[in-house]
This record gives sequence, structure tokens and C-alpha cells, in this order.
Amino acid sequence: MKLTAFQSDKGDCLLMETADGAHRMLIDGGMRDSYSAHVAPTLGKLREAGKKMDVVYISHIDQDHIAGVLRLLDDEVEWRIHEHLIANGNPGHRAPKSPRPPEIGQIWHNSFHEQVGKNAGPVEDMLAATAEILSGANHPVLREIAQDRRDLATSIPEAMRVSSRIRHGQLNIPLNPEFNGKLMLVQDGRSAIKLGSIKLNLIGPFEKDLKKLREEWNDWLRANRERVKQIRQQARADEDALADSSLSQLFGPMESVANDLGASELALAKILGNRKNVTTPNLASLMFMALDEKHTVLLTGDGHWEDILAGLEHHGAFDSNNKLHVTVLKVQHHGSEHNIKRTFCDRVSADNYVFCGNGEHENPDLDVIQEIFDRRMVNDTSRFKFWFNSSSAASTDEGGVEHMKAVERLTRKLINNSVGRLKANFLTVGSSVRIL
Repeated sequence: MKLTAFQSDKGDCLLMETADGAHRMLIDGGMRDSYSAHVAPTLGKLREAGKKMDVVYISHIDQDHIAGVLRLLDDEVEWRIHEHLIANGNPGHRAPKSPRPPEIGQIWHNSFHEQVGKNAGPVEDMLAATAEILSGANHPVLREIAQDRRDLATSIPEAMRVSSRIRHGQLNIPLNPEFNGKLMLVQDGRSAIKLGSIKLNLIGPFEKDLKKLREEWNDWLRANRERVKQIRQQARADEDALADSSLSQLFGPMESVANDLGASELALAKILGNRKNVTTPNLASLMFMALDEKHTVLLTGDGHWEDILAGLEHHGAFDSNNKLHVTVLKVQHHGSEHNIKRTFCDRVSADNYVFCGNGEHENPDLDVIQEIFDRRMVNDTSRFKFWFNSSSAASTDEGGVEHMKAVERLTRKLINNSVGRLKANFLTVGSSVRIL
């Protein structure tokens, strides 16, 4: 098995290939600009070499995972239009600037409409409305919640555009063919999906979780529709920025505001692994355990540690000591403190830990890096390596640069304390790093 991690801004983008190079899968696409700068050139070379992309796998709808995939699909549309014009009397039409991506065999993606049902549109509208309202608050937590909502409101139409792009009338790329075009879910008795010599066991989400998430979206919509209406009425009456007191009158105490608006990963209390602090789309992440004769790789998206363990237990992946050691763990949710806990670190260990994040939102989290190191040193005596798909030199986010400097300082300290067992690689130059 081969595995490459790309620079992807604050997001995820990896390429998995079989050992013989005959089959490959793109795992998320990162942000739109990072895809164009760092991923598209590599995919363009695959196209030139006559190689196909068997699967494009989108873990979930967050912008930092799906936006790059949408850019890929848009590039292919531009190239097809170009070909059509050339073939129909316009030989001088200028070719698109972006390299043409390889032919795509299928896409794995649980669409937002399938997850939420008929309320997908109203949910999108409400997210935008709450973001607009809370962005005027004085309290920094509420402004962070506003940004969280704004990002998600942007991600939903991008997810819908992906669904439109791959339909029969446009690119005609099969969606979830192993599941007859429906949601990909963990199910009893379902065999692993084969990608050449690689077997992919789906470890999340479970059907019961998606059902619960749909109910949570609809409950959130009902609970906040009237409150948003009230705040908008007050905002129209008062052109000044909304004050915390106004918000508190309508929403109640500050902590209640955060909970009511689904504050998730931007929670008021920083508690490692608290499931309530993880956004609904993240909890719906498509996650896989990929295996070949030599390697095991956990692809976790932005999933929560409890869901990952449940999926692994479903497949009987743990040994008699209730532990699992893998070749690569793609650390869930960019190393966010909300998605991991000591219990997970004690049960799942790896030779290679991959952190995707450029320091924005303080990911990867320093406490998470420390926790993984501490438990790995206790539970396994073998050597291991931390891989970062960014660095202070590569990050383009102002706050992210400072955070990545802190990550680099901590990692140097951990290496010094590891008795020669830990190594680390930060992507400082270039577009990608080869992990396997």
C-alpha cells in the first residue's frame, strides 16, 4: 500500500494506492485553493500517464474536506466543455489552466440531502441566519460559533453542487455503487469493499447514528426558528451591533446560547473527547479501516473516538487484550481535542500518526499531541512517527503560523523525551509527503 498526504490548508487530502500502483483512491480534497496549488498537478500527471482514479471518497460535507473535490469536478467540467468546443468548430478555444484530473470510477459520499431529508434547505437557511446574527455579538465565543455556522452554511451548497456535478446529466460518476446509490452505512454481514489488493471495511457511520443525527438537525431547526425571528426583529429596530445583554434576554445564559446553537467543537469548556462538542456533520463521517498484506490504515475523517471504536468492534478488529495496532492512524478531525480521549489512545496505537491541519482553529491541538505521545510511550515499546501535512513555514493562516510554531516546539520536546523512539516530519516545502 502507498499513502501520500497533501498540503490541504486546514483540511484533509490524501492519496491511497495499491502496492502495484494499479488502483488508487483520493481521500477528501482539502480546501479549493490548496487543491489547485498542491493536489491538481499530481492528479494531472496521473491523467497524462493514462491512470484512473478508482474512487474519490468524501468523508463528510465540511468545506475543508469537500471544497477541493468540488474544484476537481469543476475542472473536469471545464475540460469537457473545452473538448466539445474544439470538436464543434472552435479549434482555437483556449484550454483550461488547471491540469485535467484523471477519470473517476466512482464517488463515495453521503449527501446532505440523503442525511437530512426534506429539511435540507431550511437547515441551510437557518445556519446562515444564526451566523449573521451571532457575528454581531461582543462575546468571542459567540463570534466563533457564528464562524462555525457560516462555514457549515457554505459547505452545504458545496455538497449539493457535488451531488449535481456527478449526476447523469453532467459527469455521470456513480455514487456509492456498493450501496445502490444510497447512504453508506455500517451493516451486519456486509463484506469489505475491494480496491485491488486493499480491503476497505466501513467502520462508520451506523444507521442508528444517522437517524439520530437527522432528528437532531430537525430538532435544532424547530428550536431556533422562532428565536432567530425574534432577534432579527430586534436587529431591525436597533442598527447598532447586537449586545450580549440582548442575546441573553432572548437565549438565556451564555452557556445555554452555545448549547442551543449547537456550538459543538467551539464549546465553552475544553474537555478532551466530549461527544457533545462535535458537529453533526463530523459525527456522520464516513470512516474506513483499509488493509492489505502488510499494512492497516484507519481513515477517520472528522469522526469521534467513540464511533471509531464502535466501528472497529463491529468488525472484530481488537485482539484478546481489547487493543488494535495499525500502521497508520489518520488522526481524527485534524487533532481536535473534542474527538479523542485517553481511552481511545490506550486501545488504538500506530506506527505512524498523520495530523492534517495548518494551525487554524489551533489544530492539531497541543493536548492531543501530548496525550497520544504519553499513551504511546506507555502502551507500546516500538518506534513511531508523527507526520504533519503543514508547518509554520507552509501555513497561510496568520494565527495558524503561531500555533504551528507551538506544535513544532512541543514535538521537538517530545522527541527529546522519547529515548529515540519518536521521529517527526513537518511538510515545510513542496506539495505532499509520502507516508507509506
